[in-house]
Amino acid sequence: MSNSTLPFFNLQSYASSEAGNNECDMKEEKRLQQEDQQLILVTKQLLDTVQYTPRTSTLQAIFDYAKKGEKKR
Repeated sequence: MSNSTLPFFNLQSYASSEAGNNECDMKEEKRLQQEDQQLILVTKQLLDTVQYTPRTSTLQAIFDYAKKGEKKR
């Protein structure tokens, strides 16, 4: 059984591109990996600068909820 949705030229273009583009593909992949690592580093640095301080009312609601849970036990 064959899949008629795949055009024949895809097989031919794949075979011809494999011979010449292998080295280019490897260089591109390495460049993309380096770029990803740089972006991850920048993201980590930015996340380290974020500070979260909940509002007093939020903390009070959390503590009240916890107390209600203890009373049910």
